[in-house]
Amino acid sequence: PVTAGPVIVPYGHVIGNEKWRGSEVAQRLQGKVQLIFEDGLGLVDFHLSDRTCILYISEADLVAGDEFKRRLVRVRNASNLRGLVIVEKTQITNQYFSAVQKFVVLELGMVLLPVANQGEASQLIIQLVSFCVREQGRDQTTNPFLRKQRPPLAEPAAFRAVQHIPGVGKTK
Repeated sequence: PVTAGPVIVPYGHVIGNEKWRGSEVAQRLQGKVQLIFEDGLGLVDFHLSDRTCILYISEADLVAGDEFKRRLVRVRNASNLRGLVIVEKTQITNQYFSAVQKFVVLELGMVLLPVANQGEASQLIIQLVSFCVREQGRDQTTNPFLRKQRPPLAEPAAFRAVQHIPGVGKTK
């Protein structure tokens, strides 16, 4: 099962599939983000937010054959999830990477993020979690292109007095 229903991810946490417990990725995530393991995530490896998930394709998955492709298609068809695909790109998997890239990006329209190993993958997940936290924390009603209003001057009389000093006056 894809478990495509809503997964509630607490703010700043990562929900990881139980199969990753004890792995290098999990060990390196500990202490950097709050990692919660769950058994019923189905095809998804990690959930970063309610709708963003990570599918991890290891070196062994790539060399073993096309089984991972079915998993990617099933997650992609679960329309309420935005899947990010992390692929281990090593000397062994270089020969497969081009075909995987075409399949994931061009055929499925998903995001593909290559990493060298599980340690690099954990660093990437930490960055993605911090981005999700920033996005969730941002006030959705603010326009980033509007200029910020300056607070009113605390002492307008002192400001006017300082402007009369030669060389300090109004700036151009």
